[in-house]
Amino acid sequence: MDPAKVSYVFHYYGGLMTECEWKAYNHLMGTAKAAHGRTDVDAQVEVRACTQLELQHLRKLLSDDPRVLLLARDGFSAFVVRTARRILEDHADQIVFNCCPRCGGVARTPTARQCRHCGHDWH
Repeated sequence: MDPAKVSYVFHYYGGLMTECEWKAYNHLMGTAKAAHGRTDVDAQVEVRACTQLELQHLRKLLSDDPRVLLLARDGFSAFVVRTARRILEDHADQIVFNCCPRCGGVARTPTARQCRHCGHDWH
């Protein structure tokens, strides 16, 4: 799937994530904040084992659920791609891509009226 479409679906249709996907998202965000942007499995283990007082509040975002850990196993980028694909497959009838009428590129937002690819303006 095109990275622009992945980003578009995840950001603007993220409300269609399942409860387990939301928990995985929170788990990965907690890991990223505590591990300075890293979300790989090693970072997840390090954050869970961390005893630093200033990071304790982030541990509330972490999960022990095996289903959540399975979704988070490859880090944030892979999670975003898998989740966007699943949302697109399960909710294709609800997703509308805002595409440029000239080049067909996906606009930045659902309401954008200027193409980030070719610069075309369709106001």
